Amino acid sequence: MTAQQVRVVAPGASSFAAELTAALEGAPTGDCVVYVCGDVGAAVAGALDALDTDEWDRRAEQVLRDALTALQDAHRVLSAQGGRVVVVAPTVGIPGAPGLVPFVTAVEGVRAMVKSAARQWGAADIAVNAVLVPIELLVPATAGTTAYLPPPALGRPPTVVDVAAAVAAFADPARDGVTGATVVVDGGSVMAP
Repeated sequence: MTAQQVRVVAPGASSFAAELTAALEGAPTGDCVVYVCGDVGAAVAGALDALDTDEWDRRAEQVLRDALTALQDAHRVLSAQGGRVVVVAPTVGIPGAPGLVPFVTAVEGVRAMVKSAARQWGAADIAVNAVLVPIELLVPATAGTTAYLPPPALGRPPTVVDVAAAVAAFADPARDGVTGATVVVDGGSVMAP
């Protein structure tokens, strides 16, 4: 990674990651790794009482392993000079989502990983934060799975540009001093850290 570079990584092919990369062009950032946690294969609806261990591994354990690997890779890239890590994940971990229990459990685990990494790597000048967004932004096939949530208070769901603004704020070295934080960018639907 060269000086003042943002690298966006995501498991599998993610159109959101590509759109986010484009939206971050020209934003004032320092060295930053952005990990997009929204594996399409893991966010598949199913009944909790019919879930077997192989399915749990695919839909929960793999999401956690992917996030762990991404955070470890980010640490390797940033350990010499410091920098920022921003994890973009779906909001579904906060309110829960019927039928998505393994994925919901995993994304809340990823958020706990963010806080733990922030505590561990702060002395190396590596800040780690989370930006939570509606699951539909990351995994379009899940549209309707959170219909039980109230509509966004702003009257519209966020766009990739809205998410990029939050990511850029965490990536900007001029905004030092924030680590282990979670910001929800969902237009005011979940309204919780």
